[in-house]
Amino acid sequence: MLTALDILNRLLSYFNIQDKAKGKAFTVVAFIANFYLLYTAIQGLRYPGYRLQGFLFLVGFLLLEYFIVLNAFYYYTDKQLKYDISPKVEKLLGGNQAQLKAAESKLTKNTMSGPASGLFKEENILPTAIDVSPAQQRNLDDLVKHLQENGHLAANYSGLDDHAIMRVASKSHQPVYAIGNMVELPFFKVVPEAGGVTVVGGVNALNVQPLARIVSVGLLPVKEAQKQYKLAAAHVYLTGGQSKLMGRRSLITKEEPYSLTVQLAYTLRDNS
Repeated sequence: MLTALDILNRLLSYFNIQDKAKGKAFTVVAFIANFYLLYTAIQGLRYPGYRLQGFLFLVGFLLLEYFIVLNAFYYYTDKQLKYDISPKVEKLLGGNQAQLKAAESKLTKNTMSGPASGLFKEENILPTAIDVSPAQQRNLDDLVKHLQENGHLAANYSGLDDHAIMRVASKSHQPVYAIGNMVELPFFKVVPEAGGVTVVGGVNALNVQPLARIVSVGLLPVKEAQKQYKLAAAHVYLTGGQSKLMGRRSLITKEEPYSLTVQLAYTLRDNS
């Protein structure tokens, strides 16, 4: 059985396959290969001189089969067996609970540090309402794709499985996004134009595209805000994408377009 699992592991290592998919494959192979232990146990129990070995092989078969069944429920269903001792085994083996909690916490916090956009007092930052045109949405989708392909953005729920995501969703009572709560863009700025203010961004200052148009700043229309204040981009967060939220008994997966949450810093203009 171990030889079969080792061969499977080597084969899957040549492909970019998620750990959960590997777990499913290992479960199937282990289930089939484990019956070799049962065959060996039966053969041993048939002969008086080998009955002790046969008994030990039988115990090994039952023990492994128990954990294989646990894995089957874990990887193929959203259910959990009542008599699941795997958490106790994990704790006994020194499972890294701190790392798991950190990963769960990461789903509700920013997953990338912000760029050097400046330091602003919280009272000098205002939320905005934005509009994203179809062309700008394509630019935003292309930027997300580029960040993912180059390893700068992971839309994998911080590597957590559905059971851990379910715990986060149950605690927060909010959708859990694959990219995390909000991710600050690597580079962004706001560009005043004749029709208002446009948010541009990209992977760096040399590669920017228009991503959204600001409609209002705080409670003011953007044109009125431009008359009263000097405006600068404080934060531009990426939001949306795939998310999971709690249904009645299991997680529900939803897809929504990527969008932006834009916060502007302001100071009063000297119109005297």
